[in-house]
Amino acid sequence: MADGPGKDELALVQARPMIATDLDRAGKGQLVYVGRDGEVKHPSSVRNRQLVAYATIGTMFAAGFTLAATSFPVLVPFYLVLAGRFVGTGRSVRKVNEASVALSRGDSAAGRALAEPITRAWWVPGRVRALAELRVAIADLLDGKPEVALDRVRRARARLSPRLIQHQFSYYTEINLLVALGRLKEARAVLEARTPMPTGEVLKLSYWIAQMHLGVAEGKLVLDDSELDDRRRKGLGMTAGADLLLLCSWAYATRGDADEALFSWRQAREREGSHRLDVSMPKLAEWMTQYRKEHPEVDQPEPEEE
Repeated sequence: MADGPGKDELALVQARPMIATDLDRAGKGQLVYVGRDGEVKHPSSVRNRQLVAYATIGTMFAAGFTLAATSFPVLVPFYLVLAGRFVGTGRSVRKVNEASVALSRGDSAAGRALAEPITRAWWVPGRVRALAELRVAIADLLDGKPEVALDRVRRARARLSPRLIQHQFSYYTEINLLVALGRLKEARAVLEARTPMPTGEVLKLSYWIAQMHLGVAEGKLVLDDSELDDRRRKGLGMTAGADLLLLCSWAYATRGDADEALFSWRQAREREGSHRLDVSMPKLAEWMTQYRKEHPEVDQPEPEEE
């Protein structure tokens, strides 16, 4: 499950559109639009709003440029610089999104090559530079440098408005990095500061994974059976639900529920997940290695019913 994609899988990933319509259908190499409430927005509605905004800005710019050209020629260079910055910012945002796609496929070199130049582009708005910095942090993690990644995440978040969804996501990235570094008390403090659990679909999923990842490292998870079942149902409904299902498998195994642990493990094999669990969730990867030794049947196909 932690192996890289084969040729057929890579071709499938590359054939998918960049933006998925909802979280459950989103697979490797796909992004989703997420609102400030943490809920996924349909691409068509987002694009329609963007078109309206671009049309409004374009109309205002054209009117201002015409006025400057006819009455205040000295302002023409200002409008040209403004137009260049607007176009350049759009291209930078596109590159940040392309970096996210590359990183979701486990390609740290491509993700870094796309995002890192934007972090140094002084003319790009600070928010976009901070988003690029967050992508470079993921590349650092994939390259086995979690300490560097943690510093980047914290620096980038300091430049983002707390109202932005990326600011909120960065805390869950921080928790996962702290767990990977073995700094569990810090991770627990950050997680508890994020309570109560967010209600938005994507933020809630991020909270679940961070909480369960920390639970693997601590060796315990305070979660009632119905909530664990809810999380597994969510993983079962997702194209990229492997990570969540593996965490559920661990949780069931720690409760002594071997059948549910085995079922969750096998279902994870049918879905997409992280390329480098040994880097992003090392404690989970260690448990998987040990669990395989103790239960060699886990990687066997599900027996057919007679």
